[in-house]
Amino acid sequence: MLLPCVFVGGVYVGGAEDVRRLYESGELQRMIERLPRSQPYACEFCGGMRFVVCDECFGSHKVYSMESGLRNCNSCNINGLIRCPACYFVLPRPTNCGSLDHRKMS
Repeated sequence: MLLPCVFVGGVYVGGAEDVRRLYESGELQRMIERLPRSQPYACEFCGGMRFVVCDECFGSHKVYSMESGLRNCNSCNINGLIRCPACYFVLPRPTNCGSLDHRKMS
């Protein structure tokens, strides 16, 4: 099989030339119209952006403490954002302590 390989609805359509031919004949449009439409979803907390402003530094990425003075915030990225706690799902990283079975996790 040559790349690119295009699938529509789980059915192999072909490569770039096949897709161009289907597009020009209008068949590609008919194939796509038969697919079920996905429901748009946006998290109410982050608006679908997957990140929110850090609640520790309020987006500045700087935190002041009496002991250490001004330092970088450890809770957020360099843009002052954290992953949305409501919708951003992250699988745990594998550890050296043995294999991690993701299927048993809830």
